[in-house]
Amino acid sequence: MDRRNFLRRGGALSLPLLAGFSGIQAAGSSFLTNLLPPGSDRVLVLIQLNGGNDGLNTLVPIDQMGALQNVRPNVYQPKSSLKALTTSLALHSRMGGMQGLFTEGKMSIVQDVGYPNQNRSHFRSADIWTSGSNATTTLETGWVARHLETEFVGFPTDFPTSSQPHPPAISMGNIGNATCQGYVTNVSQTVKNPSELTLLAPGGNTPLPDDNYGDQLDFLRTAIEQTNEYGVVIKAAAESGATSATYQPGPLREQLQNVVRLISGGLQTQVYVVQLGGFDTHATQVNGNNTTQGRHADLLGQLSDGIAAFQTDLEEQGIADRVLGMTFSEFGRRIRSNGSNGTDHGTAAPMFLFGNCVSGTVLGDNPTIDTQIDQNEGVPMQYDFRDVYGSVLTDWFGVREADVRTLLYPGFVYLPVANGCASALPVELLNFTAAGDRKQINLAWQTTLEENNDGFEVQRSEDGKTFRRIGWVTATTDDGAGVHDYVLADSDVVTGPLYYYRLKQRDLDGNFEYSPARTARLTGSALGDWSVGNAFPNPATEETTVQVYAPTDGRVSYSVFNVGGQRIMQDSAVLIGRRDTRIKIRFGRVPPGIYTIRFDVNSSDYRTQKIIIR
Repeated sequence: MDRRNFLRRGGALSLPLLAGFSGIQAAGSSFLTNLLPPGSDRVLVLIQLNGGNDGLNTLVPIDQMGALQNVRPNVYQPKSSLKALTTSLALHSRMGGMQGLFTEGKMSIVQDVGYPNQNRSHFRSADIWTSGSNATTTLETGWVARHLETEFVGFPTDFPTSSQPHPPAISMGNIGNATCQGYVTNVSQTVKNPSELTLLAPGGNTPLPDDNYGDQLDFLRTAIEQTNEYGVVIKAAAESGATSATYQPGPLREQLQNVVRLISGGLQTQVYVVQLGGFDTHATQVNGNNTTQGRHADLLGQLSDGIAAFQTDLEEQGIADRVLGMTFSEFGRRIRSNGSNGTDHGTAAPMFLFGNCVSGTVLGDNPTIDTQIDQNEGVPMQYDFRDVYGSVLTDWFGVREADVRTLLYPGFVYLPVANGCASALPVELLNFTAAGDRKQINLAWQTTLEENNDGFEVQRSEDGKTFRRIGWVTATTDDGAGVHDYVLADSDVVTGPLYYYRLKQRDLDGNFEYSPARTARLTGSALGDWSVGNAFPNPATEETTVQVYAPTDGRVSYSVFNVGGQRIMQDSAVLIGRRDTRIKIRFGRVPPGIYTIRFDVNSSDYRTQKIIIR
């Protein structure tokens, strides 16, 4: 590394301190990546929930209410107060705004997101989530910055340019967000109030000495010039933009309103980061005997109301199809509550994605709440957070999966979370539902204002990406403003897999548009086309045997996690020419306790099995 880059990364200067009264600051040290294909105007808005959000109090598995009452007697909410999403899943009682978005197909949920060998330190785990690293690797760059720097090559030198006059990213507030930390400098500009920006005094153009002092002054001059130039375009966008939705008071209101103003005002920034703190709810998470109220309820109310108002604002400004939002937090909380009406640092928790273009799905199964769990156990991980990040880059910004594996990690697995954007149908689609019963999945949709409609091609996908035709429904003969009902039953399905459906509406001239996607699976076993039997013996001492039913020519991998979410064992077995095999797991010197065995067939999805070792 040369001397100049060393000085820029080493923190010799702290421009945010010098620029503290400007309202906009060049943010610390960092480097950039290419999120957007040329000419794209898509925007990603990240909402960071600082402190570790209690996922079980946010997204409640209502099929586990008895167990939740047992392990969380002083914080669990009664089922009657919750905001139902499905027959087995609900949101916190204060999250009616996000419930409405989910009902409209404008929210996707990924259950139990985390990473192997969970670290329960706020600082280290937040570093892992913002950098996109694993638990044992320290990265000096943020995952957003690594992508943006492939487009803003060499940033900050020679930026802004005539073709890229706007900042790559914006951190709302006074500190550049770690997701945007690049190799040389933070790729985001920090903005607290875009309407009240003042220019920094220029650094002059006198010759600089060829030493460390000269390098520092040169970097400072570049940062000041860049900050001033970006400040001009940010302020102009804020003055040109608009916000019209009604927001509830709270820390998110100003941040989200300013994001809408800047996007609607024409700013070409690709990523915005906003923050909401206070989620470290070790004590008084709930108020006394009323578990629907308290610190966590207030935070979730702000989050839900803020996201709902933000989505309404985007729609009123006509820019909703351009914006995708996503929440993240450094970890969830433990399954058992503590004696202080709170919850302690845990492991996995849900992530929420919202906007017109999400797939509108719930990925993952509800966690099984074991009433015999240890006090220290967190929710087991189902999905790696880097798979969510990478899928957003793939679906939203068109990044190739091979590049995602380089930018994030080689084991990237695509998740269909942000692939639901569709052009407006020539007919008005009032609703579109998919619901499974024992033998078939029933699709139903209603339209109005039909004109020149030929009919609907119904398409299905098993992976959320590749759709094929499964049926055709001819349009009703009476065009006009009446309500038209359509149905189709898909019986070519098996118990277990999650299926994705969309409509391809075609008019009489041959033109067509797609609807948003909907998901469903048959009732009964929630297993996929493979399953895991019970472990025997369980409890076990030195070994146990688990029967796995899987596709032929498959590879079954398994990992054993302790109650802290740490992987303590892993191995694999190959299945060739058969659908079932018995996997013997020897525990060796594993100490007594409760463990989770996670099985994975062909790196597709997971099944878990609890095991007690004596």
